[in-house]
Amino acid sequence: MKRKLFFIINSLKRGGGAQKITSDLILRLSKTYEIYILTFQHFEDHYPIIGKYYPLQEYSESLTKSRDFLKFFKVFRRIIKIYKLIQQESPDLIISVMDLTNIYTIFTKFLFRLNIPLIISVHTNPTFTYSQNMRYINLLIKFAYSSKHVNKVVTVSKEIQKILENDYNIKKNKLQTIYNGIEMEKIKKMKNLRINSYEDLFLDKEIIKFINVSRLVEVKGHKYLIEAFSNVKKEISSSKLFLIGDGPLKNQLNKLVTKKSLIDDVLFLGFKKNPYKFINKSDVFVLSSKHEALPTVLLEALACGTPIISTNCEAGPKEILNYGKYGILVKVMDSEDLANKMIYLAKDKDLLHNYSKLSIERSKFFDIKRMAKKWNNLIEFLANDKKNT
Repeated sequence: MKRKLFFIINSLKRGGGAQKITSDLILRLSKTYEIYILTFQHFEDHYPIIGKYYPLQEYSESLTKSRDFLKFFKVFRRIIKIYKLIQQESPDLIISVMDLTNIYTIFTKFLFRLNIPLIISVHTNPTFTYSQNMRYINLLIKFAYSSKHVNKVVTVSKEIQKILENDYNIKKNKLQTIYNGIEMEKIKKMKNLRINSYEDLFLDKEIIKFINVSRLVEVKGHKYLIEAFSNVKKEISSSKLFLIGDGPLKNQLNKLVTKKSLIDDVLFLGFKKNPYKFINKSDVFVLSSKHEALPTVLLEALACGTPIISTNCEAGPKEILNYGKYGILVKVMDSEDLANKMIYLAKDKDLLHNYSKLSIERSKFFDIKRMAKKWNNLIEFLANDKKNT
């Protein structure tokens, strides 16, 4: 008889990195376990869902905007719903994903004295994510993650693990790093599909194609990428920059592109369900983020065999690229350094070819088969050792 795994995550909305990784992991684990999924929100455009699905379909409004009594009521109502579904399905183990979801799950286990092993998965760097006006979240994380109600805290990078250990006082024996895994075979098929839009540009061997795939938000550092590309364009007149993704900064970034007279050379392609075919036909993938946890898009760029330039931000990129062995690391928020490295790499065909081979080599380390096996080992250990709960 299969063990029951109960996943809790805010949503499986398409476009989110943690959501995609969780969906892919569930697909792998469903071959061994009976899967149950609870989400706080449901979206029509979501990643594949395997197993029994319970969307609470609650609004995404911030609880901080509610009055104190209403805020308390909403929090407690959600905890009650989580508890009832856990009781109904009686899982062997709970896996909670992302910080706010983790806090809800931990308090549910605490309030109702649930004797079920709990793994919480951390996909962000809380130091950056919950700064300034959300400091209370950091306090909750410090209190909740270190409690006896959590059996294991799984981080997506060793640097995040170190931050939780040093800054949040989580005991080392409670922490474990399991990197995000990527579907190598799926990417291999999808990256070779035909590009319909902008096909002439992507097939033109004379054009040097730089590409970035990320949400158009402040933390992704597009401003510095566009400023860097402005200098690249002066050195490499045949170059173009493709930006895949949507977000609230699109208008602001468009204005910057206009100001730099780059309207014909910086192309906003919007969200793409298959970004791999664009990455695969680009010369260089550029990540300009201010901070990350473990950027899945870098793993996908590796699998596409595309040379990589990334900011050496906290955390993740340096681990993925093995401190510069498998790609070029640049200073964070430094347009000049970024531009210099983009020019340097694009002008050296032998170096491009070498980094392309290294990308394919490195991507194998992050194959989801390897990471799912690590998850499987952890699940079996905790499920067989309920005395820890």
